[in-house]
Amino acid sequence: MKKSKKINPKDEKAAEKSALNLIKYRARSEKELSVRLKEKGFDDEVIGKVVEKCKKNGLIDDKLFAYLYAYDKLTLDKKGPLFIQHELKRLGVEESLIFESLDKVKNEVDINTIALELAKNYYERKQDILKTKVYLYRRGFEPDIINCVIENLRGD
Repeated sequence: MKKSKKINPKDEKAAEKSALNLIKYRARSEKELSVRLKEKGFDDEVIGKVVEKCKKNGLIDDKLFAYLYAYDKLTLDKKGPLFIQHELKRLGVEESLIFESLDKVKNEVDINTIALELAKNYYERKQDILKTKVYLYRRGFEPDIINCVIENLRGD
């Protein structure tokens, strides 16, 4: 178990250092950064100042974060739009930014191709259309994409 040092809740420099450390590992949403700093024991006022400073310096940007998160989840992790939408909402990104980001990614990436690739690989192993449909749904793909992919898989 990790030893945790006693934190002064009013120490703005320590909060900045913690924020930078969190951002260093991966991009964060504004809310996510606030929550993580709160968990570390920092005061709400200090957290507000640090988050504003990070926004002003371009270290956190929910619009860019939502786009990059959506793009990576779709292309690298092969997660569908519904899954991505749920995750971004959980991370505190505004709904309008979520939809804007997903629309932008959908224009850049062929979701049907990703879903079809997943479906083919899964179907080869399971040989079951219904299980393949459920698999795609669990990964966050919309019913219309799933139906289109299944038709393609059947050769309809």
